[in-house]
Amino acid sequence: MVVATTADGVAAVSARIGDHPVEVVAPSAARRLVRAAVDDEWEAERLVATLRGDGHMAVARPSEGVRLDAWMRHTRPLTFGDRLAVCFAWSEHDRAGLPTVIELGLGGFGNGDHPATKLLVELLLERIAGGERVLDVGCGSGVLGLCAIALGASRVVAVDIKAEAMEATRRNAALNGMDDRVETCASLSELDGAFDVVVANIGRAAIVDLAPQLARSVSARGWLAISGISASQCSQIVEFLHPLVELEQRTDGEWSAVVLGHSTLAAAV
Repeated sequence: MVVATTADGVAAVSARIGDHPVEVVAPSAARRLVRAAVDDEWEAERLVATLRGDGHMAVARPSEGVRLDAWMRHTRPLTFGDRLAVCFAWSEHDRAGLPTVIELGLGGFGNGDHPATKLLVELLLERIAGGERVLDVGCGSGVLGLCAIALGASRVVAVDIKAEAMEATRRNAALNGMDDRVETCASLSELDGAFDVVVANIGRAAIVDLAPQLARSVSARGWLAISGISASQCSQIVEFLHPLVELEQRTDGEWSAVVLGHSTLAAAV
């Protein structure tokens, strides 16, 4: 098992683990990982549950073989250009030399590795200029909003119908020192005002249901990026989001994203 903590938290985590042999790894200046050798899988799961109950980021980790190889591949940091990287807090890979790192903890959905999410992160990289107010619809783990802040956005409102997603987003915001710039909300209907950037990685059905609210959320000079759809669905989605018009479309394998804005913005592009 492995527990992500800080230098100040190593002693408390080690004491909670008890008699099991531990090893401390430092993948970055701020992060410490306490690895414990627990031979019995049931005991490892019990310890993980106990540590999580105490508020620690503990996960079960394979000890060797192909399962460990798969674990190491899954926890490898994802890099986006030369400005941004995303990784799990318990990743054992060295963070030295990486650009700005967003760490993700327990819970929520999405760590940036799915093509639909990657498309939106790449759009944020290209389009965030600095100071934007961002709306993240279907926030999951909060990864898109946190990436936006890391790239220069000023504030993020994260919306999700699942309470666990909002909880995960708040935890991840605090984990990255961004909790004072992120707020969560359960419904678009509770929001006032328009946003400079709106990202929605929620699939076709949810987009159609929320289309009027999404369109109203985009400021006069703002833009909306939709993902979680196929290339064949892009033109259908655009029709539902009137009066916004398509500005750009891109595809990664079976997944596509489309960027929309008001017609005045399209004329200026």
